[in-house]
Amino acid sequence: MKAELIIPIESLKGQLRKDGYYFRICQGQQIVQRCPTKWTDTPARKAAREKFVERYARRSSGEE
Repeated sequence: MKAELIIPIESLKGQLRKDGYYFRICQGQQIVQRCPTKWTDTPARKAAREKFVERYARRSSGEE
């Protein structure tokens, strides 16, 4: 949705309050975005991360 903002609002940057949204300017346009949330570390996510490390991690001792 596009809206025409009034003068004090069109120059906002960062979080205005702790409501889960922040303001930024990108290519001259004011953008309001939802703040990212922190992931919870589930057993499935931990297993996927370990599998990724096993497959793609570089060996520090030069073994490849």
